[in-house]
Amino acid sequence: MISIKLRSLLERKNISQAELARLTGIRPSTICDLCNNNSEFIKLDFLNRILKALKCDLSDVLEHRDD
Repeated sequence: MISIKLRSLLERKNISQAELARLTGIRPSTICDLCNNNSEFIKLDFLNRILKALKCDLSDVLEHRDD
């Protein structure tokens, strides 16, 4: 299973979902879905924008766990 760790990353960096939406140009509702681990897919472009805005690595945002 792939888990999205965006909520905890934003908390550690003290950045709100609204601020991330502003920085990336991604709709706030999409950021909210990602933070709630409610997405079945994520566009690579969106992922790239998030990584650039947060200055982080892919492993900071996504995690693979065995079921």
